[in-house]
Parts: sequence; structure tokens; C-alpha cells
Amino acid sequence: MPNVEVVTLLIMLYAACFKPQIAFTATAVYIFIECFIWGLNTWVIAYLIHWNFVAFATFLLARVFKFKNRFIYLAFTILVTAAFGVLTTTIDAIVSASKSRYTFGAFFVAIYVRGIYFYIVHVVGNAVFNITLFAPLRDILNGLMVKYYGKDVFLKEEKPAGKDGKQKISKEGKPVTQLTEREERDKIISDLSQRESFEGSDKKK
Repeated sequence: MPNVEVVTLLIMLYAACFKPQIAFTATAVYIFIECFIWGLNTWVIAYLIHWNFVAFATFLLARVFKFKNRFIYLAFTILVTAAFGVLTTTIDAIVSASKSRYTFGAFFVAIYVRGIYFYIVHVVGNAVFNITLFAPLRDILNGLMVKYYGKDVFLKEEKPAGKDGKQKISKEGKPVTQLTEREERDKIISDLSQRESFEGSDKKK
């Protein structure tokens, strides 16, 4: 179906969970494949601007807001997808006006009205993908990073162990920190997995 795509979702995931370079590389690969299949046209300019902006903006969102509110990412998805329709219309209108006696404004209105159905489908599709798939896929990617690289991509913050906000020091002279909710959950899962492995090895003996 026209304008139903998962590229926005994937680029947001790469930018939120990995380094910006990975998201930019994925964007370049997508644009190259798009050009290879459909050829060069004005949409290439739009892709170069739009997808790289999505990657950079999502990277900043993930560092500022972390993942405390999923609706921040949903709202961002809706806004940038709607902006993509305006961007492509603007580029097409500029190109068309440069070759015609009609003004940029006339072309912009005509092109946007003609494509408004596709823009609406685009926004709705990306919103549905984001609200249903962004969080679970993000957790899967984070789990893979922890499993294979020992790195949690969520940039968890350590909380002071003391209620007064002061850092406590252990007998060994090391800072004592309180685990975040997600760290506690991961620790429980890890302990259960180790216990199951230990019990399984005992049964084999």
C-alpha cells in the first residue's frame, strides 16, 4: 500500500538504541537501495534531509527524555511524518515552478491537495507502527546488546542509596548505589537463569 513503510520506525530504533553513526549508515543504505530500484528523482533530496533529521532528532530525544514516556516518541513520529509530506511537496513545487510560468504557491497547493490522502495514510501507518512495535523492538535490541556486548543502551542513571540524597560508602570504600527498577528486574531474571542452569546441571549428575 502506498506510503505504508517501516523505515521511520527502524531509523528511530537504531538512533535510540545505538550510536548515531549506525542510524546514519542505515539511512544511507536505504536511500541507495531506493535509488537503485526506483532511480533518481526529487524524492532523493527529501530522503537525504528527512531520514537524517529523524535519526539525529531521535538520538537527542533518547538522551534527553530516555524512555520514560512512550507518547513522546509517538508524537514525534506523527509530527515528522506529517512534515515529510510538506517537505516533498515543497521540493516538487520548487522544481515545477522553476520550469513553469506558474508560481511556487500555486504548485504547492495543487501538489499537496492531490497527495493529501497518501500523507494521511503515511501518518496513520507510522503512528500505528510506533505505538505497537517501538517499545517491544527497543527492548529486544537492548537485550541483544546486553547479551552479546555486555552493554545496556538505555543509559541508566544510578540513584543514591541514602534517602538524604548523599552517596553511601561501603566498608571497602566503594560507592553504594541503588539499582533502578529495570536493573532490579534484570538482576532477578539473571539470578533465576543461573539458578535454573545450576539445578539442571545437578539433575544431570
